[in-house]
Amino acid sequence: MNNKCAGSTDSIKEILDNFSAYLSSKGRAENTIKTYCGVIHSFLVWLHERNRSFISITNQDIQSYLSFLEEEKRNAATINKVYNSIHTYAKSVNRLDLMKDVEKTKVETHKGLPECLTDKEIETLLTNVKKDKNKRNIALVYTLLYTGVRVSELCQLNKGDLQINQRSQTGQLLVRNDKAEYERTIPLSKELVLQIKQYLDSRTDDEEALFISNYEKRIAARTVQHMLKKQYNIHPHKLRHTFCYNLVKKGIDLSVVSQLAGHSDINITKQYEELPEDIVS
Repeated sequence: MNNKCAGSTDSIKEILDNFSAYLSSKGRAENTIKTYCGVIHSFLVWLHERNRSFISITNQDIQSYLSFLEEEKRNAATINKVYNSIHTYAKSVNRLDLMKDVEKTKVETHKGLPECLTDKEIETLLTNVKKDKNKRNIALVYTLLYTGVRVSELCQLNKGDLQINQRSQTGQLLVRNDKAEYERTIPLSKELVLQIKQYLDSRTDDEEALFISNYEKRIAARTVQHMLKKQYNIHPHKLRHTFCYNLVKKGIDLSVVSQLAGHSDINITKQYEELPEDIVS
């Protein structure tokens, strides 16, 4: 920790600067860095007001702070964001022992809020999909997860809707609405382009559809839903929610997220701000 008095302006600034640099090195968005540093600053002030030194901080101090926030009637999502921020700080200074036995507040389930995959669940899902070695399913899951398209939109996609930049090996996907008119363009990462190309290269049919069934016909929404449920126990809409949530978590402007997701009302997009943020990895 820091050898200076934790209540001094210099030491607080140094602590926050170091933490900010750590978060930046992990690729965290500017809004996320501000949020986490703001939490740590408030915690430092709280400790100083109680004549507690940040140098000799204990897990009991952290638990007491969380209890204090509960007494202040802060909601569970806010308290857990504080927990996550302190956990990340402890990780940044190699002091995860500080979080031992510290209890998180149980977040009440809010009806209507979207369910999303955690980073660990995403990793597990992609590992399992790749393990099956079905190139169509790999490309399909990657597309749903990293474009946020609806299943109905996925099934409408044609090969011609995929535009690949041969130089950068990135691309974009043109998504159509129910009237078969182009509605929005979604950027594609190198990894997603790679998975789609490997799938298309494995095909020998003349079908124009981007994704086809085992009978070499345009895949149906029910087929996609059944495959995901049976093989990976997941609903495709959860992948769409995860796409939107991760963009919001990275600090992408809500209007941009709304456009990429094809939301008819930005209030639909705003619901992702209400979800508690995962621990920074």
